[in-house]
Formats: sequence, C-alpha cells, structure tokens
Amino acid sequence: MRLVSSDLDAEVAGSSQGDTLQVSAWRDGSLLVPALDVTAWSLGWDVSRDVQGQASFTVSDPDGTLSPWGMGDPLGPGGSQLIFSWKSGISGLRVPFGPWRIRTALPAEQWLVYGTSRGPIRVSGGSKVQITADEAVMASASICRMDGESVPVGATVYAELQRILRDYGAVDTTLAPPDETIPSTYVYPESRTAAVGDLLDMISAVGRSGPDGALQVVPMAGVGPVWTIQGDAGGALVSFDRKLSDAATYNAATSKGTADDGAPLVGRAYLTTGPLAWGGPFGKVPEFHQAIAKTQGGVDADARTLRDHQITSGTIDLPVTCLAHPGLQPHDLVTVVAPTVAGDIPLVGRAVAMAWASAQSDKGITPGKMMTLSVRVSTDLLEAVAAQVRRG
Repeated sequence: MRLVSSDLDAEVAGSSQGDTLQVSAWRDGSLLVPALDVTAWSLGWDVSRDVQGQASFTVSDPDGTLSPWGMGDPLGPGGSQLIFSWKSGISGLRVPFGPWRIRTALPAEQWLVYGTSRGPIRVSGGSKVQITADEAVMASASICRMDGESVPVGATVYAELQRILRDYGAVDTTLAPPDETIPSTYVYPESRTAAVGDLLDMISAVGRSGPDGALQVVPMAGVGPVWTIQGDAGGALVSFDRKLSDAATYNAATSKGTADDGAPLVGRAYLTTGPLAWGGPFGKVPEFHQAIAKTQGGVDADARTLRDHQITSGTIDLPVTCLAHPGLQPHDLVTVVAPTVAGDIPLVGRAVAMAWASAQSDKGITPGKMMTLSVRVSTDLLEAVAAQVRRG
C-alpha cells in the first residue's frame, strides 16, 4: 500500500472536502508544466494487463499553447510523462502515484474569427486536450521490445529484472520472495513485458508500480491485509456483490521443466476435496506452469506450490464499492466484512482491479469519494461462508 498510515485510513472514512489531484508534465527528467488544469480524470488498474495502470485526463488549455503538434511537445506521446499525487483537503497529506507515460493526446481546439478591414483574423479560443496515460515503467517496456538479448550464464531473476528494465525504471524487491537462478534453457521472447512476466513467474511473484514508479516485486499471494472494508458508521463499505464464474478456475496444476541432460520433466498436483475436486462435477481443469526446476522432485514440488497458490490466493472475483483509498495498490490484501443472513463475515482477498474517477461538486472537480474494486478470494473461503449461511 502507498504511504500506509492510520492517518490516511482515517481520512478515507472522513470528509473529502478540498481533496485534489495535482498533475505535472515532465520530459527526460525536466519539469515542463508544474500544474496542469485537469478538468476530469479516471484511473484504473487491472492485474490481468501487462500494463496494470491506465488513466485518462482532460486538460484545459485556455490559450492553446499546450495543445501538442509534435511528439516531443510537453503533452505529446513521444516520451513525456505525467506525475500526479492525491492531496488531502484536511491535512495536506500527499499520496504519490509515480510517473505515467502519455500514450495518446487528442486536442480539441476552438477558433474565434474577427472581421477587420484587412480581412478575417483567426484567434485561438483555447482547447481541451484528451490524454491517455499508462504507468510508465511497464508502458515503456511494452513498446521497447527485446532484440537479440539473451540471459547471461548464472544470472538471477532480480539481476535480470534490473538489467532489462534499467532504461525504464527501478526494481524494488523489498517485499519480494527469495531470488532464484534462471535456468540455462530459458530464452527471452520478443516482448519485454512477457519476459518480465516469465521472470516473476519463476519465483512465484507478481509485479506492480510503486509510488515512486519502480516495479515492485511482491508474492503472488499478495501483501497484507492492509485495510478493512466494513459497513456501518465510520466504515468504508458502500456495497458488496457476488458474481461466481468458472473462468480462470482450476483444480490441478501441471508444471513443466527440463533436466540438465535436456530430458523433459512434468509434475502434477490435483485438488482432491471440495466441490471443485479433480474428476468431480466441475471436471478436470488444469493450469500449466513453466518451472525452473531441473529434477522430477523439483517439478513435483512446483506443481504442489501452484496448486496451493490456487487454493489460497483466490479464483473468484467479488465486486466491491467502497470509499476511495488513494493508498491501495494491486495485489494488496483487504478484509471485506460481508453482510450475510448468518451475520457479518470477514473475507480476506486480493485487490486485482480498481477504478476511481473525478467528480463534479460545487467546489469544482474533486477526486470521487467512491471507488470500485474486484477482490479475489478463494473458493474454499466462499464454501465456508456458504456452509455458515446454510446453517443460518
């Protein structure tokens, strides 16, 4: 979570009067526009995307000087970045969101025409610039493909992450799982973001952008719990829904590797209990994984780890509407206190998607008070809740 503090949690549950989103434009490390006049914005994160964070902004340009013509202009998509932060209207507390790379810019200009003795004169009536932007480190990596790069002999996952991303941002391993040596048989794909995903997969980790723009490496199971979302007075829960789906739900894991002599290795692990048991009514639905192990015991252990991850990290996404928390990040664990006929039941799940946007008030454009989340929980957890509900 960005800037974890009890003060921030308290402000989320309190008044949002005076809250702002402050946005500046940068290029090649130089500040070009200290404060953009943003009249509307939306932010969204989804862990299923290579570039998780995507945003849109509407920038007012009263004199027409910011509307880009060239790729190198301050708001042009030739490498310029937006850096923004949420600022509390109560305490002045700031939560940084790091750099976001401008991907598209669409100016909508207006012109005023005046008649003179020398003929009509056209004068700029200002414009608005519609901008889309992505979290910078992975956005840059997504368009800068791998070309002839290979893994150095004996390189580790973290050393390679730092090497292949050094031109785009830092790598933060503060919360990361233990490092591993990359198998000598691994070959980089052309996609740099796919290469990052492969490396993270080798250590059962996932990535997200931190408040400083670095790629944070965190465990697949998530970080926390960092926040409790509940109803009643002083709580942050607005609504809680359920949508059960069999999409991306598995009851087995198959891990593949290669021995030192080149022989293929395959390990398998199955879910044997519960409503999703292998071969039961749900069927036989395996997930596949490329292991770094070079022995049969290694791929067997990798398959068991992947199966256990499926059980603990969740496969069902629950839609939640809550008060907007600017510190929340993808892969943070949250506790949602769900109302049921059997009483309130806490559910711990991983934030896998978020959406937050500006709102219009009598004070102008402000950060919206609410946000939507997708919280991924395990089927075992929901089965336990279902059992309590059936018992009443």
